[in-house]
Order: sequence, then structure tokens, then C-alpha cells
Amino acid sequence: MAKFYLLFSVLLLLFSCSKDEDGKDLEDASLEGSWVLTNVSCFCGFPEDNDFTETLLLFDTEENKVTVDNRGKYEYFKPSGTYSYNGEDNRIKFEDGRNYRFEINKEILNLIFMDEPNIADDEITYTLEREQ
Repeated sequence: MAKFYLLFSVLLLLFSCSKDEDGKDLEDASLEGSWVLTNVSCFCGFPEDNDFTETLLLFDTEENKVTVDNRGKYEYFKPSGTYSYNGEDNRIKFEDGRNYRFEINKEILNLIFMDEPNIADDEITYTLEREQ
């Protein structure tokens, strides 16, 4: 009976661990690849015909970096360049201190700015679609 409990404990420990061998959360790996911005939802105004698709994000989850490519005249997420981030579970934090929660549903990525709860007008969600 003691062997059964030992085996059960070992199996429970193995299956309850959610990190890979580098200690990085596996959920973060789903960000890997190229994403096209399709919408920005915030307390800011954009014209109805605004084209967000000129902004691309390329996530490299092995290096914990995201490259932003603004092909248009506007910068919606960050200026063009490569940025390092740290992550845990479904959250990423950039070196400038900005935090985002991400949600992925099939080929749609939502990056939700982790706002200051005492400021009513800083909520912003970036919706991106995986580039094919």
C-alpha cells in the first residue's frame, strides 16, 4: 500500500508541474510566431475605417522577445523595434514596466494592458490575428 501512495505522489507531482525544463511557463509558448493587429479597444477614438493591420508583432518565446514592425505612420502598441519581456502564466512584462495579460482563442490573441485600477481611462485591449 505504501508503494501505491509513493507512486501516486510521484505521478501527482509530475503532472502538476506546469513549467518546462527552463522554468518558463508553457502557456507563453502559444505566443510564438507572427501576429497582425486587427483592432484596438480603448477610451480613445479611432476612425471607423482605421487600418490597424499595418502593425505586426513577432514573438520569439525562446528568447523572450517581441519585435514590433509598424509599417504605417502610426504606432499603436510600441515603436518599431525588439523588446525583451518576462512572463509568468498568461502575463508578460516589458522592461518599461508595462504589464499585459494575454488570451489566445484559436488564431486570435488579445493583449490586455494591466492598468492602474484608480485611473478609469487607461484600459486598452489589442486584438491580433495569427499571420498565416
